[in-house]
Amino acid sequence: MAITKYDSTYQELEKQGEFNKDVTPYNYDHTIKVDGNYVFLNKKLSFRILSGFVRGLLITLGPLVNATLFGCKIKGKENFKALKDVGCFSVSNHVNYLDNLMMRQAIGLRKRFYLTVGDFNSKSGFGGLMLRSGGTLPLPPENCLSAMRNLNAAFKELLNDKRIIHFYPEQSMWMNFRKPRPFKKGPFHYACKFDAPILPMFFCYSDPTGIRKLFGAAYKVTLFVMPPVYPDKTLTGKERINDMHRRTMKLYIDKYREFYGVKDALIYDIDPASYETMPEETEIACKLSAESVGLAFDRKRGVYDPAQDTTAE
Repeated sequence: MAITKYDSTYQELEKQGEFNKDVTPYNYDHTIKVDGNYVFLNKKLSFRILSGFVRGLLITLGPLVNATLFGCKIKGKENFKALKDVGCFSVSNHVNYLDNLMMRQAIGLRKRFYLTVGDFNSKSGFGGLMLRSGGTLPLPPENCLSAMRNLNAAFKELLNDKRIIHFYPEQSMWMNFRKPRPFKKGPFHYACKFDAPILPMFFCYSDPTGIRKLFGAAYKVTLFVMPPVYPDKTLTGKERINDMHRRTMKLYIDKYREFYGVKDALIYDIDPASYETMPEETEIACKLSAESVGLAFDRKRGVYDPAQDTTAE
């Protein structure tokens, strides 16, 4: 299976329960400031023509790139049918600089795809123009309320137009990392705010076969499109967000166990000494991981069998 130069860093962060930290370099050189003046949806005719060309190129050439570099297979396309007449958000694990190409191939011409990215991706020059033409939506700094209002308005317009807006809930990219990392709650907040479904997609890795194996490819990728997750309207506020977050995370953990044949009570290799200090989203993922095999987890005891829990009254 593929080994990357970041593996030792990933392993150390996993021990600490810190799954959302950036380990790949990025910078703010040559960026366009994402503030109240930033245009999220450029409606100029010249830009729309360029966008159509770029998107057409990505959809046409993407499958060739995906087959050549990743041996990509896509499963679960039938799950798009339920979303035919609605706008939605989508989520996936973030494992490659080009993973959005594989998602674009899965979506094809069903819906126009938009991709939320860090504000450092809002570059000036030709490269930045190409990214925006392909549908990137940079997330503003949290303290820039005017930009956040404009982004919310863009989300509402895109959902009304039945588009798909993608989030990477793991926040950062960990190259070729196979485990589903704990999710931030941002996309679930927006899904509940706009009463929109979430479409989960999950990348899995396996050994290469056929001609790709003959030519020394390191792995092949399967992209699973899973059933959409809808907000539970019987719940309100944070409960609704937390419920949607947990149900989506559980889909990822179950798919991970199924694909890789993982039986361990906890799918994460976290040092017990880090249990008390690990982030809330990591604790939630650990609880769901343990529950998926009929066990339980908490920060003080780690994994335990609730049926033999003598501390409960």
